[in-house]
Amino acid sequence: MESLNIIPSFLPIGISSPPALFVFFLTFTFFLHIIFVNLTLGGSLLLLSSKYISKIYGDNNYNMIAEELGYLNTFNISLTVTTGVAPLLFVQTIYGNFFYTSSFLLSFKWLFVLAAVIFAYYFYYLYKMKPLYIRYSGGKGIIFIVLAALLFLYVAFMLVSNTVLSTHPEAWKEVYLNKRAFFDLPTLLPRYIHFVFAATAFAGLFLMVYSRMRKSFSKELKEKMYSFGKKSFFVVTLAQIPVGIWLLLSHEKEIMMLLMGESLLGTVSFIIALIAAAAALAVVLLKKDNIYLFAGLGVVITIFMVLIRRTIENGYFSKYVNIYNMETNPQWGIFIIFLVLLVAVLGILGFTLFKINRELKPENK
Repeated sequence: MESLNIIPSFLPIGISSPPALFVFFLTFTFFLHIIFVNLTLGGSLLLLSSKYISKIYGDNNYNMIAEELGYLNTFNISLTVTTGVAPLLFVQTIYGNFFYTSSFLLSFKWLFVLAAVIFAYYFYYLYKMKPLYIRYSGGKGIIFIVLAALLFLYVAFMLVSNTVLSTHPEAWKEVYLNKRAFFDLPTLLPRYIHFVFAATAFAGLFLMVYSRMRKSFSKELKEKMYSFGKKSFFVVTLAQIPVGIWLLLSHEKEIMMLLMGESLLGTVSFIIALIAAAAALAVVLLKKDNIYLFAGLGVVITIFMVLIRRTIENGYFSKYVNIYNMETNPQWGIFIIFLVLLVAVLGILGFTLFKINRELKPENK
């Protein structure tokens, strides 16, 4: 296979822990990361939608929903960046020879991701703080959210592109020689649309839960926020059905079959994710107002979608390398330090969320 000749070799020193541990922590930390990614990206799109509805129908409740989303996303962005470090490091450790090559092929387009996140973060703060004339302008700085949303869509596209390109070494040579565009890969476009839709649906589900948690909101605002989140979740999740089928069929047959019986983990995850999504639609359709059920279904769907993603990516990489055969040079002291730091970070993350919850109380806002 020609592509094997252009895949860089693993580091000869070996990795510091068994590969299975790296795969486990990659999956776990990515799950934490994707929650805040969904809230940031989906929240940005819902903010713009809410602002548009407010302008068209003159309903100030939707303007207040947009302001609340803008306020929340300043926290979500920082948590997205913070929780994104660990899965990125795990990917670089066990799939570094694939990831670095695809990053190199994307060149400046990949490097701009960091700048895009920084600019988007500042744009959100300009919208939140509304300095100088922005406070008195008609649009109240919504242009900054438009720019931030475009930058986040760009970041999402590049992350999906890098992931897909890293799993297709057979395309690297043609991409390098400019004989083929990286976005020409068959799974890239449906995967990107699926990603953006999933983030929007998750943010809609979050709004439903959040509207019931904020006792300080007026009854009218709570109902408008709940209804807006419900419609967003329901419509976008329905739209996911054809997109999901498109994404599934865009994979090579042997990869697709990992979700259809060839892989126990992939098949079980696929079935549970479908059942959970259908249950969430049914609960919303039947007007069941149970925030714990909504939150639980959202977490279950996210967990099993992450496992599906891991199954598919492992399927692609396994055509070229078996990471479980990687040379290991265990350094358990470092691993114990990592575990201690991970627990500390999770504790800090929990404390941060607690403080944010207190910050959101009306007397502190």
